[in-house]
Amino acid sequence: MAAKIQPHPIYASYGDTGFDTLRMDASTHTLQTIEYEHHEIHAGSAYFAIRSELVDSAGDVEVRFAQPDTTKYAHMTIEVDSALAATIELWAATTKTHEAGNVITPLNRNFNSTNTSGLTICHTPGGAQAGTANLTQYVGAASVSGKVNEGGGASSRHEFILKRNTAYYIKATSRADGNAISIILDWYEHTDKS
Repeated sequence: MAAKIQPHPIYASYGDTGFDTLRMDASTHTLQTIEYEHHEIHAGSAYFAIRSELVDSAGDVEVRFAQPDTTKYAHMTIEVDSALAATIELWAATTKTHEAGNVITPLNRNFNSTNTSGLTICHTPGGAQAGTANLTQYVGAASVSGKVNEGGGASSRHEFILKRNTAYYIKATSRADGNAISIILDWYEHTDKS
């Protein structure tokens, strides 16, 4: 009777000094992996912040966020939801100022983690915005007989890596009365190895 051959485990490195056994899914016989962003959630390095407001036509929802002068960069996706028609604008470098009384405190996606984000975020920032927006997107339908029937969303499908020591500004301007607008920031913070 031939002896049963036991497969050798496959090892993968993690960090600078550790090794662990790779795991196979029993039903599909594929390697079990998680995407990098999900790994950052487990590591306590992923955060989100939301600003939601009810506004009338020409009312603004504004958020300013700043990457500090550090090598830990924020990798961010940005989404703006509007129940009715709105104009969304993003400035990649803003002249608006941080308002300490309007701070938005980011939540860690791992509620077991005590890590805090390095970003500073506020709604309704101070000062004036100079220059034209780097990105502009119109969502929702135009008004017909004073009624706007649909809204929409503007989002980045892939992350932006925020520039060191730089502040950003998002403004969503309603084009209808009784609009619900939300600005949603979702990011993880990571120091590049190279």
